[in-house]
Amino acid sequence: MPCTTLLVGKNASYDGSTMIARDDDSGHGRYDPKRLVAVRPEDQPRHYRSVLSHVEIELPDNPCAYLIAPNALRNRGILAEAGVSVRNVAMSATETIAVNERVLGADPMVVLHTVPVRGNAAVEGAGANDESDTNASRDSAAGDGADTNAEPSVAAFWASVGEPKPYDSGVADDIVNCGLDAYLDHNSGSSCTAPSAGSASGATSTVSGGNSAACSSVTCAGAGARQEIPGGIGEEDLITLVLPYVSTAREGVMRLGSLLERYGTYESNGVSISDTDEVWYVETIGGHHWIARRVPDDCYAAIPNQLGLDHFDLDEALDESLGDKRDYLCSADLREFIVNNHLDRSMDTTPEHFRHLNPRKIFGTATTKDHIYNTPRAWYMQRCLNPSDDWDSPNARYTPISDDIPWCRVPESEVSIEDMDNVLSSHYEDTPYDPYGRLGTPETRHRYRPIGISRTGHLAIMQIRGYEPEAFRSVMWLAFGSQPTTCVAPFYTNVGRTPDYLRQTTGEVSTSTLYWTNRLIAVIADAHFDANSNAIEAFREDIAGHGHAFVAEADTKLDKASDKNEARRIMEAANQRMSDYLEARSQQLLGKVLFTSSDLMNNAFALSDRPQ
Repeated sequence: MPCTTLLVGKNASYDGSTMIARDDDSGHGRYDPKRLVAVRPEDQPRHYRSVLSHVEIELPDNPCAYLIAPNALRNRGILAEAGVSVRNVAMSATETIAVNERVLGADPMVVLHTVPVRGNAAVEGAGANDESDTNASRDSAAGDGADTNAEPSVAAFWASVGEPKPYDSGVADDIVNCGLDAYLDHNSGSSCTAPSAGSASGATSTVSGGNSAACSSVTCAGAGARQEIPGGIGEEDLITLVLPYVSTAREGVMRLGSLLERYGTYESNGVSISDTDEVWYVETIGGHHWIARRVPDDCYAAIPNQLGLDHFDLDEALDESLGDKRDYLCSADLREFIVNNHLDRSMDTTPEHFRHLNPRKIFGTATTKDHIYNTPRAWYMQRCLNPSDDWDSPNARYTPISDDIPWCRVPESEVSIEDMDNVLSSHYEDTPYDPYGRLGTPETRHRYRPIGISRTGHLAIMQIRGYEPEAFRSVMWLAFGSQPTTCVAPFYTNVGRTPDYLRQTTGEVSTSTLYWTNRLIAVIADAHFDANSNAIEAFREDIAGHGHAFVAEADTKLDKASDKNEARRIMEAANQRMSDYLEARSQQLLGKVLFTSSDLMNNAFALSDRPQ
């Protein structure tokens, strides 16, 4: 999904906590309603089946409880998006990125597809997954761990089935999946049969010569029975497969890496994982490879939808003797992958070069679309957190279309929750690129994709507070909907139940849930943003101020809790209090923007029929 990520090391934050945050934006042409759900160990599946890729994975029998902000609709799977476990490990998955064509050629994505069946067997060599992992229990979608007594909002996840859209199983897929051997076996002097690319019924056409679209030794493209080959893992799956099984962020990186190496992925993604001490960022490289870097403790990392790592010490990453002292991790064969596929185009040929690789140049992209969609967001985030730099003059080091904006930097001031909320809600304020602004021209005001965009589903800031006891160390600051018109509010994560106002989101528009209320506020306020800005600003200040106050009051009570059960009751009560206050203030804001925007409608007329 299109998203924006901001990561903050513990020495760069205002209170010494680690913080990872991400806007979860839906793709163009749809909205993905969000909710907040507590997942108990008994709710976690033991046999997992992906809705999007149909990959099946047996999971360990020792999951821990965790809190997630998943999709409310089941058509695209769980899509947990943001989560924090009772072990105080946080995870956000994922920042959609892209790798270049050379990487895709060297390690293709593992996509869901079908292959023709020859007799009773599929074409040899088709598919990237181990047969024992992909062909087991195809009819089971719920898994062994489903609990009929679970909250309906949780239990429904494990019954997710279906395909959100059809996939192409025609000529092009078969050319890829039948492999080169089928062509080598083909007698170049004979003809072979394949369906017309435009035929939905599988009608055949004759193609002569050895360089044909299919071959007589392998019946491709719709001629008879076909077998489904599952794809790899992706955004839908990652938090569910990783978060409940790890005790530290570093363990999370290693578990995610092993899953990528075994099952592959069908998309390029960046994943954030944090604990009390460390913040890590993982980027997938092609179908099975990955790299990860720990955010320096005194830095923040600003990441739009673009492969971002700009420095990587490959020697350190591969030196297992360093153990947990490593700040870089990667696939075990990454050096050979780079060298054998000629991916590194640097002119530096010295051995020392491998200590200073630039993954952005080796694996990433730098296209015109990146300059419209991605790099401006990194430019603005750093403009906010390092405001003393020259960002606007003709001599500015970085511009909205610079390809070398650093992945991480030391901020000028310690980063607060409000800084993260403001940055990830921003729309290029005080620049010619603000769609709500007066600077620049109509063209510049819509030149670049904003950070706070209409399609945002939620913003989650996951704060792991090392100075608090483990039982209530983690807080998720959460907002649903388009961020310029709303504000994050804090919720403790070590709970067994979440407030109805956040949990009971459905596909039906309703002011009884936070997600749809914020959607309505945003769309009503948008056309008259200036006129509604005072009410929105007051709302943001009020929610943030009361959020800090509510947490401080609850922390005091939690310090005196007699046991874990009492602590959980306090946290659930604090969450309900925050939810109730958020609901009351959101309804009030909805009324204000509705009234203001109604008075400014094009058919407004001031003269009434008689004096009031």
